[in-house]
Amino acid sequence: MADSPLSDGDHFFNADSVTFHYRVRGSGPILVAQSVGWGMPGSYLWNGMGPRLERAHTVVYFEPRGNGGSSQPIDEATMTSGTMAEDLEHLRAQLGLESFPALLGHSNGACIALRYAEQHPQRVKKLVLIDAEIQDAPANDSFATWAAKRKDDPVYGAALHMLQGMFVAPPQTDEAFAEGMDKILPWYFSDQRNVEVFRAGMSEEGSRPSVWPFLRQGSQDRQPENRLLHVAEGGKVTARTLVIWGREDAMCSLVAAKAVAGAIKGAKLVLVDGAGHMPWIEKPELFHKEVDMFLDE
Repeated sequence: MADSPLSDGDHFFNADSVTFHYRVRGSGPILVAQSVGWGMPGSYLWNGMGPRLERAHTVVYFEPRGNGGSSQPIDEATMTSGTMAEDLEHLRAQLGLESFPALLGHSNGACIALRYAEQHPQRVKKLVLIDAEIQDAPANDSFATWAAKRKDDPVYGAALHMLQGMFVAPPQTDEAFAEGMDKILPWYFSDQRNVEVFRAGMSEEGSRPSVWPFLRQGSQDRQPENRLLHVAEGGKVTARTLVIWGREDAMCSLVAAKAVAGAIKGAKLVLVDGAGHMPWIEKPELFHKEVDMFLDE
């Protein structure tokens, strides 16, 4: 276990009856990277975009309650993105920071990070949202359009079948969840060959996804009282904000990207051609150029 809150290595602290895990790597100004809350461990961030970010930043990778190295809460009703956003306040206090110099999130991690920036605007100076899950995005047919386009492709079609099946008959074991997620992976990419890049980054011990949060976070977030008003309350954000999105993201729509960028005053929207849900894998040079430039401003 590492010594001081921001020394290199793995750290654990207790708050709200949960033992939280975060990992610190790199050197330079502090950048907090919020991981997703539905079962994928933070290793997909620190092995994926991490090595480039760590060249110029001290990156704090935060795994939310019930995910990765963070323990499961006693009350399963707290497995919501909204509660996970409040857990960032526990992390800020643990790190001894008045505010986060920069906060970054991808997908559901961006959903969590954005909610924190809306609820605690004075606590975030810069915000990076990557292909974010936007819970009040305007209605659109993006997923249906991508499904129609890809359903007859042998690889994308199989991924689509597994993705849809997971929500009808969810897996009940870590093994079944991991197998299902592996089959779904091509759906996240514009170029199917990039699946192997992602898989290589998930080969370390402890990188297997966990079904426990998968079976809880989504169902809790779908409760009307737990839905987050990302677009409706985007005007609360005072952080300088970068919204960066793969133009061929078949999971999180461009409608959502434009809506949330429009809701946050002064937000910069960057659409990455030839990239799906993980632009740092498919277009790494462009992605990191935009992120580095934004963080260095």
